[in-house]
Amino acid sequence: MKTQNYIKVSKALLIVSLFFFLGYNSSFGQISVIVSKSSTQTLTKDDAKEIFSGAKTTWSNGNKVQVVDQSDTEVGGKFYSDFLSKSVNKVRLQWTKLVLSGQAVAPIKAADDEEVKKNVAKDPNNVGYINSKSLDPSVKELFRIE
Repeated sequence: MKTQNYIKVSKALLIVSLFFFLGYNSSFGQISVIVSKSSTQTLTKDDAKEIFSGAKTTWSNGNKVQVVDQSDTEVGGKFYSDFLSKSVNKVRLQWTKLVLSGQAVAPIKAADDEEVKKNVAKDPNNVGYINSKSLDPSVKELFRIE
């Protein structure tokens, strides 16, 4: 009797664990780096890493890049840890130094994917990142981060 109860509990825990794990991973998806649909800019992943870390502040045509950032969200945390391999705090410190020294303009803060898209869509020099599931025709995807 105890063995049967143990097996039932073990199966239930396994099912709950799998549901949580699969549900968590599939609900997040991939991250898309985006620009305005009218933008003619292109980026390599290396260029994007430099732009989002503040090391590069202009597009290839010489125009100033304006980063639209949502670092306080789950997407932002994943973007910085997985794509830049840096903590959000480390990147913020880097941006603070650049802004205070006059070398860069602070990123536009966005609360979520919708706000990022809204800000990116209105200026061809803006660049941001969103959950790929939030893509729509208002913006253009430059590339996807797996």
